[in-house]
Amino acid sequence: MYHKKYGKMTVNAWLNSEMERSNPIVMVAIGTLLTVIAIIVRAKVGSPYQTIHAMNLDAIIPPVWIMTLLWSLSFLTVGCAAGFVLAYRACGRDGEKYKGLLFFVLLAVLELCWYPTFFGAHLVFLSTLEAILILCLSLAVTFSFYRVTKFAGMLLLLHDIWLIYMLILNFAVLFHI
Repeated sequence: MYHKKYGKMTVNAWLNSEMERSNPIVMVAIGTLLTVIAIIVRAKVGSPYQTIHAMNLDAIIPPVWIMTLLWSLSFLTVGCAAGFVLAYRACGRDGEKYKGLLFFVLLAVLELCWYPTFFGAHLVFLSTLEAILILCLSLAVTFSFYRVTKFAGMLLLLHDIWLIYMLILNFAVLFHI
């Protein structure tokens, strides 16, 4: 509830007010759809084990099951944030909403292309450039979504942290070879 005595809103009240302005079903649907597409891309390209062993990267890359879990969760997170913004009643922020959604589509396509570039084609330099572009696009999406709704912007901060970690790994692989 809103505490008038202190003039502050509790986290629970804030989340409830944010959820009232959007549709959680759309949020979960887009997050799930993006995650399923990412899993299909991974299945088409194949397991990263062969690439990791072929490039002698066992020492610098965490266990594949952890990377796969975090990679899938990152797609779920960014998809949920986009779904939340798509269904959000923006109250005069429609321009920022649609700009963020356009950036999101570009981000999703580029992120889905990174896995085949790195693990399928073994193009480490190109995948590193792609990772830099992905991080820049993700920051643009984060700022646009944050201007529409703080909830989606904060949700994307988790994704941005993951992308920074992935970029560091990309650089480690690039300079390891």
